[in-house]
Amino acid sequence: MQIVKINLFQCNTPFKLWFASPHTTRTKADSVIVELCFNNGIIGYGESAPRAYVTGETCLTVTDVIKNLFSHLLLGRTIHSVHDLESSLELLEKECIHRYRSPYLSALGAIDIALFDALGKLQKVPVHAILGPILGNETPHSLSILMLSSEKLQNLLHRLRTLDFQSLKIILGDVESDNIERVRLIRSLFGVNMDIRIEANGKWTQQQAISNIEKLKRFNISAVEQPIVASDFEGLKEVRAATGVPVVADESMISISDAKKLIEMEACDIINIKISKCGGLLKSMRIADFARSKNVGRQVGAHVGETNILTRAGEHFCLTTPDVTCFEGFSSLLFEDSWCEHPKTKNKRSNDLYGIGLGIEIKTGMFKSICSLNV
Repeated sequence: MQIVKINLFQCNTPFKLWFASPHTTRTKADSVIVELCFNNGIIGYGESAPRAYVTGETCLTVTDVIKNLFSHLLLGRTIHSVHDLESSLELLEKECIHRYRSPYLSALGAIDIALFDALGKLQKVPVHAILGPILGNETPHSLSILMLSSEKLQNLLHRLRTLDFQSLKIILGDVESDNIERVRLIRSLFGVNMDIRIEANGKWTQQQAISNIEKLKRFNISAVEQPIVASDFEGLKEVRAATGVPVVADESMISISDAKKLIEMEACDIINIKISKCGGLLKSMRIADFARSKNVGRQVGAHVGETNILTRAGEHFCLTTPDVTCFEGFSSLLFEDSWCEHPKTKNKRSNDLYGIGLGIEIKTGMFKSICSLNV
């Protein structure tokens, strides 16, 4: 089958609930949706959820890369096999490295997902069947707790308890006393058996990180995610050594070269693989395989505001990636269920539940069209 059209859409769907983190306050989605149209009628969907503080990309730069570079290489290209998919992605990356010389991973990830979706539809199999055999046990789901007031959090408690999750990640801020009270409250609400991690989004200094972590140990936290700035690998190593609490590298790890450096330096215990920031499913698989070979933990994360496209891509990834510690697959619960099938909140091991390709249908009429590119 041959790519004959590329449509780009802007997804800025409002959230049902505002999301505050140390980086920003988000009230709506911020994604670019890619629609690859083939000459046999098959359509593949992908999503880029760029974050400037992670990969250096924005929706504008992603659109520019796909429109002005990727489209010329993709239009007219034939895709019949995994080999075709891999060679296409390698071609796009080479062009980015040698000609574009700007961040591109999130843009590449959107094309990667759309190609996997289309290939699955061509072969009439779910994406995970292309990625590899189903491995291991079900991946525990993790829910991120927003930076809400105690009153709002307690009001949400009955809704949260209807979801199927096995761990929590608590987003923390700069004020240590507030952080202690926040973790104390959440531990009391969810009980002693709930696995709880904390997340600073790289906003603490090394001194703040050590002080906060030491005071929060009493609440039996299982890990701390990105306690200090992403570029300070040596600092991550020192926080890990000083506190004895496992460190999760998120913003610090967007590529396999990052993963190799972090692991070589013994700067983390777990890497957070996000499909969008890592350049798609193919690159994420290679990162996960390398980390597993070094006995370093892997969790599958999500940017706030990712839609069901990236959520479902993450589900397929988890099915074929052994020993994933958790999957943060609840981002799309921030939206009203109006444009796409609602995601499942628990991994199931039956192909029938995933359909073919990603296994979702997209109503692109709900999005703002950015551009349409033809052969």
